[in-house]
Amino acid sequence: MFKRKYTDSELLDAVYSRDSKLIKYIMQLVWEQVSNIVLENSGTKEDAMQVMQDAFIAIYSKKEKPILVSKFSTYFIAICKNLWHFELRKRKVTPVYQMLSDEIPELESEIHEKELFEKRRRLYLKYFNKIQKVCQDVLRLVAIGFTNEHITTELAFSSVAYTKNRKSMCNKKLLEMIKADPEYKELKYGL
Repeated sequence: MFKRKYTDSELLDAVYSRDSKLIKYIMQLVWEQVSNIVLENSGTKEDAMQVMQDAFIAIYSKKEKPILVSKFSTYFIAICKNLWHFELRKRKVTPVYQMLSDEIPELESEIHEKELFEKRRRLYLKYFNKIQKVCQDVLRLVAIGFTNEHITTELAFSSVAYTKNRKSMCNKKLLEMIKADPEYKELKYGL
């Protein structure tokens, strides 16, 4: 851990400026809490690291810096918690607090489901990375729970109606690309 204590404002600025030294400090500062949230709710250390990386992206993808009403670490951990719960909903896993992961043995069907989920995720990301940057931004904000109004503000769109139309077009384009992939039919039915 670094000896100097940074202010919440300095930590937030570090995320926007992508200051690697302070980002490492932030990761050390919140790692234990974030990893506990993820590990206690059906995740792995790799999942925890991914959630933290996604939280950094979520913060610096905002056009305007948020006004902190709590400590930066509390703000960051809350984002991580929300991102992990969103991931669990995608995986159709109910968050459970204080449950030891070794209490429930993994069954073959659960392993198959996880493999299927991972293949679907890779297929999604393959085409997500090919769509326009603005579509990626829109869909990323939708995924972390932004409303149409917030997306309009964050991406400086002209109106909420335009945002809805853009979101629909981006979703449609992404789905068309995914459905055209030969692997889609296999993954759709879980074969």
